[in-house]
Amino acid sequence: MSKSFTSLPERHDALPSCMRPRLLIFALMLAGLLLDACGGDGSGQSAGATTSSAAGVPSSTQEWTGHYVGVVGIADATYFGDAVVTQDGAFRLYIGGAYHNDGVLQAARPESSEQFAGTVQLRDGQMRDGQWSGSGVIVGQECAINPANRFCAQPAPAELSANVTFDSGSGTARLQGKIQLVTSGGTETWTLDLGLWSYDGPLVSGQFKEVLAELARSGDVIVSLDATGSFFFQGSASSCVGNGTLTPHSAGPAGIYDVTLLLESCSGAYASLNGTYGGLALATPSSAWDYDSLLRIWLSKGSGDGSPAALTMLGEPQ
Repeated sequence: MSKSFTSLPERHDALPSCMRPRLLIFALMLAGLLLDACGGDGSGQSAGATTSSAAGVPSSTQEWTGHYVGVVGIADATYFGDAVVTQDGAFRLYIGGAYHNDGVLQAARPESSEQFAGTVQLRDGQMRDGQWSGSGVIVGQECAINPANRFCAQPAPAELSANVTFDSGSGTARLQGKIQLVTSGGTETWTLDLGLWSYDGPLVSGQFKEVLAELARSGDVIVSLDATGSFFFQGSASSCVGNGTLTPHSAGPAGIYDVTLLLESCSGAYASLNGTYGGLALATPSSAWDYDSLLRIWLSKGSGDGSPAALTMLGEPQ
């Protein structure tokens, strides 16, 4: 295992006090964002959305990359969206259950979910303006539990386009745009309206109860993460055994980690999950107002390693 991983600090129960004003400011911004989203036409796109007079191009990509949370509009319904974007353009988006205007990270496992795994195109090796475009694939999740999800049988190629505005007064960013995908039934357009979470902090070593991924049932999966970045888990219901590593993502922003995971021994309906995964991870509070630190991981594997599959994990500290 690579030893380049910066030693993880011991788990703590609160953010540094110097970060709390930023989080409070973000909470107020998020409240406005969520109210705007609810005032739309049901598609997840805000009606008459405007940006602050201080909105504009941020001084560095550090200020508009990181962890975004908000709304994904599909047809006439709105869903919870949770994304991570790095300074070199890696982009992951979890699309979960029905969206609720509560500012809380969605922890309940939905009947089905999807993940967009892709990249944002760069200019001269960097994100230099707020116009993002990219490509990737939509992969179904919870396929062992709900194989009827149309993206379980056939992942869909997708194109991303978005506008990111930055408010220098509060230090927050807002991502609005769309994902256009091609399915067997034709072309679809999903809308995005996500806000940047101000502070996620460093990952910490410890044990985390997995609450979201389909391979965990009734709290039977505990992820053990050590100070070198190695982690391990196993599930009694799925028989899955996972061994992985986390290393800091070299391009930033700080607090984003590259993940590799070897998943073995999954049996029965879960057998298609076996294989080698890659993805991204970060620590996140459970809501815009909390100071706790949950483990969020986005993972996927391609058709070259068995069936395509994706997992979005959420670990609660024990």
